[in-house]
Amino acid sequence: MHRLFGKMKKRLLAACLSASLLLGSTAMAALPEIISLQDVKPGMWGTGYTVVDSSGEIRPFDVEVVGILGDNSKMSAKRILVNLYGDLIEETGGAISGMSGSPIYFGGRLAGALSAGYKDMYPTQRIMLTPIEDMLKIWQYPDTLNRTKFPQLDLKKLKAEREKFQAAEAKKEADGKAASDEHEDASVAVPDEHEADPVADTEVAEVQDAAAEAEKDAAADVLADTEEKNTYFASGFGSKGMKLLQEGMGRLGMKLDYDNVWDAGASVMQARPDAVLEPGSPVGVALSVGDFSFGAMGTVTAVDDKKILAFGHPYTHRGNVNYFMTDAQVISTIHGPTNGMKLGNVNGIIGRINQDRQDGVGGILGQMPQTVPVIVTVHDRDTGRSVTYNSMLAYDEEVVSVLAPVVVYSSISNTLDRQDGSTASLKFSLRSNYGEKGLIERRNMFYDAEDVAKVSIGELNDILGVILGNKEKEPDLLDLKVDVTVERGRKTATLISAVPSKKDVLPGEKITFDTTIQPYRGEKIKVSVPYTVPKAQVPGNLALDVHGGGLVNVAKILLAQQAALDAGVNMDEEPPVSVQLQDMLASSCNNEIIIESTVVVPKNDEELKESIKKAKKQAEQLAKQESNNAGRNSNARQEPAPVNKAATEYIIENIIHTNVNVLEKK
Repeated sequence: MHRLFGKMKKRLLAACLSASLLLGSTAMAALPEIISLQDVKPGMWGTGYTVVDSSGEIRPFDVEVVGILGDNSKMSAKRILVNLYGDLIEETGGAISGMSGSPIYFGGRLAGALSAGYKDMYPTQRIMLTPIEDMLKIWQYPDTLNRTKFPQLDLKKLKAEREKFQAAEAKKEADGKAASDEHEDASVAVPDEHEADPVADTEVAEVQDAAAEAEKDAAADVLADTEEKNTYFASGFGSKGMKLLQEGMGRLGMKLDYDNVWDAGASVMQARPDAVLEPGSPVGVALSVGDFSFGAMGTVTAVDDKKILAFGHPYTHRGNVNYFMTDAQVISTIHGPTNGMKLGNVNGIIGRINQDRQDGVGGILGQMPQTVPVIVTVHDRDTGRSVTYNSMLAYDEEVVSVLAPVVVYSSISNTLDRQDGSTASLKFSLRSNYGEKGLIERRNMFYDAEDVAKVSIGELNDILGVILGNKEKEPDLLDLKVDVTVERGRKTATLISAVPSKKDVLPGEKITFDTTIQPYRGEKIKVSVPYTVPKAQVPGNLALDVHGGGLVNVAKILLAQQAALDAGVNMDEEPPVSVQLQDMLASSCNNEIIIESTVVVPKNDEELKESIKKAKKQAEQLAKQESNNAGRNSNARQEPAPVNKAATEYIIENIIHTNVNVLEKK
């Protein structure tokens, strides 16, 4: 009888509190009265709130306190152990993914957030709550990120230009034109406004105890073998892109369950800086938005003016962060014997998540995060399709390094909609505080018998890794544009011959080689390749290698490394980022024919020493000649290094050998 009366009292209180939440939704929410963890006792009954269907109604469920975990240890993440009851819990099958952050009240006072349950156990039993006292500390952490130095992408303009592009593509298709012929005029461009005045830095509150709090660990005996009740969402990536995303997120410490990620149905999002949230509302945290969206959905725990708390557990646990806060629309739920999840959509960017901590995430409504726009245009010559994908990545170095290549990969894979041998010509332009005038550009050709998209992103992945891994200074990435044309089939070729325009040459003389290549299942083609004899070349036979730009001369690398060691260079010390980028961008492309001196792999130490000695002698002779030339004409410009290569429309797969006779210069 007392239990029944207790439940009636709880439901009456829940109805009153639910009404107050709804009545207060039109005004700016304020933090309610809280109940201290020390006042929460076993046997207490309370009420939680969340949304589980398309009505958007914040509905109540019953909570019974079982006990407190981790209360006696400073190193523990304290949690309230509870059981759940009520019609909503029966409908959902328990505490399901997406309910993380659901606010829990005892006697009308906020106690904390539903956060996690034990794996492989029935979700109605032994669910954990994160105390609100610990969550409130999240608002006190310093916020030093999002010091935006460049204007961000205009979402409305981006959407309008994308719709214009799609309309143009539809018209071309209706007129019977090939979509790839006019892609330059229809492609979406990022507004070229990056020279504007910097946005004022966000003022950061000083917190004396922040450093100590940042060291707080979660005790293994409290949170071991639990699963957090948030739901991952993703859209646009496709099955192959999702697998690549899963691998990348694993490197960031995120255990992404590929089979339990739902499609958010998101495309180019609208910004909604005037959005209002309330405790119990669904909310999203996203690392990317647009045609490729990825994030997680949970529930709002508390709101105080523009500040929000949610989840009751970490998302990436990266501390001070710079992520998208999105709205979320719950459509329905699904559940099984031991778990379930909310299903829904995300539509708009409503703010910025700036804290990702052990006890939850915190954010600011109406404040937009700094972003890296990624625009990928893919042309499929076989189908005539030409598609431009627009996404924005949260400006986090680790996030960009993982997500940018995955976005490019998924763009190519989704457009082709096939898995066969194909050739891709890819160009990317990366605007940042690196490269000449802040621009890094690279163009190359790739072929793969199964997945050309995967091999095509290798160079982009490497360059992003160098920039974002810079130990000397923080990079400023403005945007990334990628343009790739793919055609079915194997556009490779084999070198057959290379004949010099003259056999007897002088040091420093410029000649040409008439090369013949044999395309795969095609007719032979003649290609003329320029070659300049080294100025310090000793008289006699000069053996030359003629090969494709993608083939690595292992012997040359080994000799260079040995010479560096002999010169006392520390091989374990990385060269500056500018040097690494210069080397990467100067490297030959797969479709180029390269001519260079043959380097014979030494058979023993004596031959190795002799090879290095000869190389040093040639270098000294060259340096001496250049010094003499500079002395005769101090105003003379230094000649650029000779370009001993020529581009083709095919990926060159092999190496052949030829030679010339170097005469003594009189």
